[in-house]
Formats: sequence, structure tokens, C-alpha cells
Amino acid sequence: MAPRQADLSAIERRLQAEFRPDTNRQFTSTTDQELKESEYIKNLVLPVGARGKLPLTKDKFVIDENPALVEWERQTRLFLSKLNDDFGHRVTAPMVYEWTTGISIADLAKAEGVDEADGRGGGKTGSANSHLRHINKILADYFGKPYKTRIAGRDVGKAYKVRPHFKVRNKKPMCITLWPEWDNGTLEV
Repeated sequence: MAPRQADLSAIERRLQAEFRPDTNRQFTSTTDQELKESEYIKNLVLPVGARGKLPLTKDKFVIDENPALVEWERQTRLFLSKLNDDFGHRVTAPMVYEWTTGISIADLAKAEGVDEADGRGGGKTGSANSHLRHINKILADYFGKPYKTRIAGRDVGKAYKVRPHFKVRNKKPMCITLWPEWDNGTLEV
């Protein structure tokens, strides 16, 4: 709603009278003038067809992922790539940990003096517990919900079913940090 002329102050009426959109450069059309171009920029830029992929700009990519989780995903993918894909497999986090590090979890817990009767959370695994949690998170993302089973006569708490013909190179990584490598085909597994 425009104010009535009587409601305007003397200064507002004077400024309104001075306002001329046709003379103010801010309101003139750019089509009436010859555009100024930069020859340097024209020579610098690539043609649209020759440009690379756009960078990752979505808000969901602006995160700070746990570097340990990213590295464990690399190692888990390497472990899974070594499995024979002609058969199904049952995989556990301790298998990945022990294969990757060469350290037995039982020996580690014994060396750290962990009480074997301590059944809280991952208390029996000692300092490997945080690593096992990372590996379990990755395996759960790849294969879904774990289940209890027996492998080689031993009870296993969290086993993940790897279906026959599973190829880890076709599976997009869980960690967003690894997505550009996977998209470019440079992720090692």
C-alpha cells in the first residue's frame, strides 16, 4: 500500500521528485549498451564439454568422518575382496581385525590383563573393542543385520552373511570420504 502524499515528509517528497529510473544507471537495461568482455577470461576457461565432473557440493558431503572408520572400511573392503566369490561366506569383525593386524584378540586381551569373566559390552576384547565396533558398523551397512551362529564349532555373536558372487568393488562405500575414489575407479578394492 503506497503512502498518501500528505503522510510523506518534505525530505521524502523531494527524494521522490528526484528519482528518475531512466537516468539512474542502476535501473538501465544492459541490452542497450555494448557489454564489456574480458579476453583473458575467454582464453582461460575451458569449453563446457571439455570440463571435468562437478565437485561434491551437497550439504551432506560437508562432514568430518572418523579417520579410523574410513581406514577400517578400506581394510574391510580389502578383506572382502580376497574372499572367493563363487561361494557364500559368514564373516565376523574379529576375522577382519585378526587378518588385518595379525594380532589375536584373545592374546591381546590376555596381554592387557582383561578379566575373562567381564561380559560387559566388548569388555573381553580389550583395546580391540573400538576397532571391532567400526568393523561391525561397516559390515552391517554392507550385509544388513547380523545373527548368531556357530563357525567351526565356536559360537559367534555377530556373523554377517556374504552372498555368493558378492563383489566389493561394485558396492558403494559407506564412508562418504571414499565416494570420490570409488566414483573415479581409483579405490583400491
